[in-house]
Amino acid sequence: MPPNFNQKKDRFTQLLLVGVLCIVLAIAFDVRTSTISSTVQTITREIMAPLQDWSADMFSWWKEMFDTVQNFRTLKEENAALREHNTLLLQAYARLETLESENIRLRDMIQYQEENMQYEITIAKIIGWPNTNWSSRYVLNLGSASGIQVGMIAVSKQGVLGKIVNVTANTAELMLLTDELTSVGARVLPGGYLGIASGQGVNTSTLKLTLLPGTAEIQVGDKVVTSGLSDLYPAGLTIGKIGKIDPKGTGMHQTAYIEPSEEFTSLFEVMILSSVKISQPDAVANPNGVTP
Repeated sequence: MPPNFNQKKDRFTQLLLVGVLCIVLAIAFDVRTSTISSTVQTITREIMAPLQDWSADMFSWWKEMFDTVQNFRTLKEENAALREHNTLLLQAYARLETLESENIRLRDMIQYQEENMQYEITIAKIIGWPNTNWSSRYVLNLGSASGIQVGMIAVSKQGVLGKIVNVTANTAELMLLTDELTSVGARVLPGGYLGIASGQGVNTSTLKLTLLPGTAEIQVGDKVVTSGLSDLYPAGLTIGKIGKIDPKGTGMHQTAYIEPSEEFTSLFEVMILSSVKISQPDAVANPNGVTP
């Protein structure tokens, strides 16, 4: 037999063996039919399980971190929005309180006008405040162009405030009862005793009531009103109430201190009385002959 034929036969045999081996290996690694493949798969899975578990944990940790960051950003945005909304609500509430307070003051003024038809009343706003706590003069937003004149009396629902002492075209200066230059004839009720109520300056809120008769029977809490013995202040306007009686009174006169009926530092508007019809005071003698 020729040698070439033997070589070809050996090569064919080798190729056949390689082919058979490949087929056997393919069958061995086929997961659907091979026990060897299942074994290899099981071993591989056992080896890869810790890595897969670690990978799953890492993925879960990163996902949680990402979700936390996202949630933090969302919460931060929501918090900012809530703060802005809260600020708007507070501002709206403050405006409502301001409007309600203004409505109450205006209703009180209207009621005062209805109860005091003998006066022509002009409402003016306070536009200037002195720096001290117990200020004695205010600047109003109305002047001579609105008919405001020096000597006109300013009041609130609670009582008399003071008088106009200076006027420009568009402003007026109001001197309060607490000013040390202010004095007004006063009557203590219910006894009807006459005296002079004077301001003590910006350092105190009380008025000094002097020239009361030494025999006057007055008590703390007694009401004090204007006497009407003046060309400026009509009778019966509330000044305040007796807050203290000086025990060092003389035989002829005694002194007391009045707590004004109005909190002067809380004023926003005042009512200015014009065309006042001066009423005659009750026929109660003034033993001191004082003209307010």
